[in-house]
Amino acid sequence: MIFDALMLAAVTDEISKTVTGGRIERISQPSPLDLVLRIYNMGAKHDLLLSCDPDHARIHFTSLRRDNPPQPPVFCMLLRKYLDGARVVAADMPSGLGERIFVLEFRTYDGETMTLIAEIMGRHSNLILVNGSHMILGAAKHIGSDINRFREVLPGVKYHKPPRQLGKRSPLEAYEGDAETEYDAPSGSDWLVATYGGVSPFLAREAVARATPPYTEQSLWYGLNDALSVLRVGDWAPMIWTDDYGVTQGAYPILLHTVPERFQHRRDSISIAIDHASSSIERLDTLTQARSTLQAALTKIRKQRDRDLEDIDRGLKNAERADEYQQNGDIIQASAHAIVKGQTSVTSPDYYSETSDAMRTITLDPTLSIRENAERYYKKARKARDSVQALESRRGTIVADILAIASAQTELDAATMEETVEAIHERLGERFSLRESRQGADKGDRRDAPPPYEGHKIKTYRSADGWEILVGENATANDYLTTKVATSSDIWLHVRAATSAHGVIRSQNRPASVSPAALRHAAELVAARSEVKHSSLIPVDYTLKKYVRKPRKSAPGQVTYNNEKTLYVAGING
Repeated sequence: MIFDALMLAAVTDEISKTVTGGRIERISQPSPLDLVLRIYNMGAKHDLLLSCDPDHARIHFTSLRRDNPPQPPVFCMLLRKYLDGARVVAADMPSGLGERIFVLEFRTYDGETMTLIAEIMGRHSNLILVNGSHMILGAAKHIGSDINRFREVLPGVKYHKPPRQLGKRSPLEAYEGDAETEYDAPSGSDWLVATYGGVSPFLAREAVARATPPYTEQSLWYGLNDALSVLRVGDWAPMIWTDDYGVTQGAYPILLHTVPERFQHRRDSISIAIDHASSSIERLDTLTQARSTLQAALTKIRKQRDRDLEDIDRGLKNAERADEYQQNGDIIQASAHAIVKGQTSVTSPDYYSETSDAMRTITLDPTLSIRENAERYYKKARKARDSVQALESRRGTIVADILAIASAQTELDAATMEETVEAIHERLGERFSLRESRQGADKGDRRDAPPPYEGHKIKTYRSADGWEILVGENATANDYLTTKVATSSDIWLHVRAATSAHGVIRSQNRPASVSPAALRHAAELVAARSEVKHSSLIPVDYTLKKYVRKPRKSAPGQVTYNNEKTLYVAGING
């Protein structure tokens, strides 16, 4: 996720305009590195996410609902102690564009000043609470002298800003440099990053795209300032951009020259853009991890099957010697008069060769009698003949396994949704004993977590553009989803005049913003879990949850609704 200095400047501007003067209404910490502050200001509630995740550190307003742990973490409890009910005095970037440091200043009920500092610095990102004397009260990550002997981040220690990037100039200052030196595009991008503070590689490439060739230091500076001109006028143009398949790749506060315009999509605010992009990127990360884990397991099984196939082929090749073993036993018996116990081999005329003077040398076990040596070869002949059928049957099974693994690996390479990976896992789990290891991992990860939705079978999906979709798996789950989980502004779906799953799109109080693509995705999920799922065309009704009623004493999942609209989707065989 790109979150550079220009992104932070856009977010800071939005936060300052939106919640300055607002009051902290709620503080939650859904994960150790993510903090959500609910701020009430001018009749509206705003959820502000501050994350110091090393891969996805960012700050923005969010509309996505996040589950909180049963017991609030220590840092969350500390923030509640000092900031609950406090008012937002200011939101700022005190170190300027060159450093990604964001501060929220608060005034508590008793008049004290508290400051929440977000340091957005990749793997060194952190969230730190300091008092009016700049003493650290707590942090999301405690940094002791054993980790950083130059800058401790511990309760009771004086807060010091991260060391500045020395030797870098501000890109907003007047141009000073060499107007004659020329660069190619990659070298020009590297020069901008090395020369100016607050310039990320992404912003540098955008500056090069805006510069006029030849790429001298002066033209590159003008290109950079063209990209940064939004800082002076505040004319932000929040965008997300997608790839050829419509998958969101990132967000940025200006129209990009490095991405084709047809792939860029305007959003109402930078927070909406980041919320959308980060959700998509996190899903892609989850998909990539799930896909790579399953790929690794299948690769390991494939190698084992290849070894099994080699063993079987050796066994079949050995089985082809059944006649040879039978002949050896016959020759040993025929040559018994010439064999003395203790011999390690015998050479005798080969009665089975087409050549009259052919000889055959047969290995003997010196510890066995002549009869026992002959029986040893007869036994090998019987074993070789008896094993052919079993080996060929086993070979067919292994070849089928290898083909199934190859097909699954091809599907995994093309998978764009985590549900696809899960379906492949379910399909192959019993066959290749994948299920046990997966469940074991789940138990380890969720040892202390309560079952979601109180144990009701409700599945969560995401549309391509980030909307959360919930689908009930049975009647009681449908009932719980509709009556306990969905809010009045959520969009509720059901197949018309047929038994089906209940579906809910979490609208985050913005039902009019739910995209047609998300509606269709939800309708397809509901239709696929209906009694008419094999029909060519299935009508799916949708309406706001507030228009759905559950009659008194009705069976689980039974409801009535009105003000509906209908969307037609193809059935499984459609």
